[in-house]
Amino acid sequence: MAASASAPSPVRPSSPVRRWLPAIAMLLLSFISYVDRSVLSILSPTILADLHLSAQQYGEAILVFSLCYMAANPIWGWVMDRKGLFWTCFAAVGLWSLASGSHAMMTGLLTMSVFRGVLGFGEGATFPAGLKTVSETLPAEQRSFGLALAYSGGSLGAALTPLIVTPLAIHYGWRAAFVFTAVVGALWLVLWLGLRIAGIYPPKHAQLVEEVRPITRWNRDLFATAAIYGLGAAPLAFGLYATPLYLSRVLHVSQASLGHMLWVPPAGWEVGYLVFGRLSDLRRRRTTSRPFGVFLFLMVASFLITVVPMFTSVPVVLTLFFLEMFFAGGFVVFALAVGASVQPKQNAAFLAGFSISSWALLTGLLLPWLGRLFDQKHYSATLWIVSLCPPVGVALWQLLRRTEMHQ
Repeated sequence: MAASASAPSPVRPSSPVRRWLPAIAMLLLSFISYVDRSVLSILSPTILADLHLSAQQYGEAILVFSLCYMAANPIWGWVMDRKGLFWTCFAAVGLWSLASGSHAMMTGLLTMSVFRGVLGFGEGATFPAGLKTVSETLPAEQRSFGLALAYSGGSLGAALTPLIVTPLAIHYGWRAAFVFTAVVGALWLVLWLGLRIAGIYPPKHAQLVEEVRPITRWNRDLFATAAIYGLGAAPLAFGLYATPLYLSRVLHVSQASLGHMLWVPPAGWEVGYLVFGRLSDLRRRRTTSRPFGVFLFLMVASFLITVVPMFTSVPVVLTLFFLEMFFAGGFVVFALAVGASVQPKQNAAFLAGFSISSWALLTGLLLPWLGRLFDQKHYSATLWIVSLCPPVGVALWQLLRRTEMHQ
C-alpha cells in the first residue's frame, strides 16, 4: 500500500553531497570499528609480554569478543528498527569507544576479557547501522553502492590500521594507542550530532516514501539472506587469517616483508564492495534482472582460490587472495541488497544484524578446524573447503527464498 497523503513529508537532503554524507559517516564508523577491534591483535606481542599472559589466555579473551559480537548484531538491529537509528547508534558508539579506551587500564586476563566483551557488544551495531542508514537516506537505485560505501571502512581499516597504530604505540606506548581510539570515537559522535543538527540525517520517523510490505520480521527470505551471506562471505575471514600464515609457512616470506604485503587481500575486499555495489544498483534498474545469475558467477569464481598451491610466486599468490576477497565482498553486497529489496525497510537493521551474526557463527566454528588443517599442512584441502562454502550458501538461498522473489 502506498504511503498516504497525510503521512509526514520525508526529509531528504537537497543536494547529492548532503544525500551521501550519512553513508560516508557510516564508512567512517566501520573504519573506526575495525581499528578499535584490531589494536589488541596488532600490539598483542607487546601487551601479552607486559601483562604476563599466554597465547591461550589471549585466545580466551578473543572468544569473549566474538561471542558478544555475534549476539549483539541482531539485538542492535532489532532496537534500531523499533526505536530509531540515530540515538541507538549514538549509544552503541559511545559504549564501545569507552570500552576501547578502557583497554589502556588492562591489568590481566579478567580486565582484558571484560573490556573485549563490551567492545564486541557495542561494535555489533556497526553493520546493522550501515544498512539502516542507506535504506533511510538513499533512493532504491543508489542503495547498493551506498551500502558498499558504508561497509568499505572495514576493509580500509584492515589495510591501514597497522600503519596507524604501530607508530603510535612505538612512540607513546600501547596504552596510549587505546586512548587514541576512544578520542577518535568521540570525534565521530560529534560528527553524528552535526548531521542531526544540520538536518542532513532525517529524524526517527522520516523515511523515503515507498511501498510498505506487510511482511513479518521472521520469514523465509531472512534465513535465505543469512545463509548466502554467512557462507558466501566466509572467504573474507579465511583470507585475513590464512594469507600471512600461507605466505610465511609455504613461501617463507619474512615477518618484515609481510608488513608490506598484507594490505593487498583487504584491498580486494574494498574494491569488491565498491564494484559489486555499483553493479547491483545497475542491476536493480533492469526490470528483467535475476540475482541467481550473479550469485552463480560469484560461486564459480570462488574456486579460483583452489589453484594457489600450484604457484610459488608471491605476487601470483597475493593476487589470488586479492581475488578471493574481491568476490567475497561481492557476496556481502549482493546478499544484503537482494535481501533488503524483499524485506520491509523498517526491518533493514535486523536483516543486517541477523545475517552478520550467522557469518560470525559460521567463521567461529570453521576457522579452528581450518587452522588445524593448516597446522597439519593440508593446504589444498583447506582451500577446497573454503571454496565450497559459497556454493552451499547459494544452494540454501535457492531452497529457502520465496519462489516469487524478484519475478
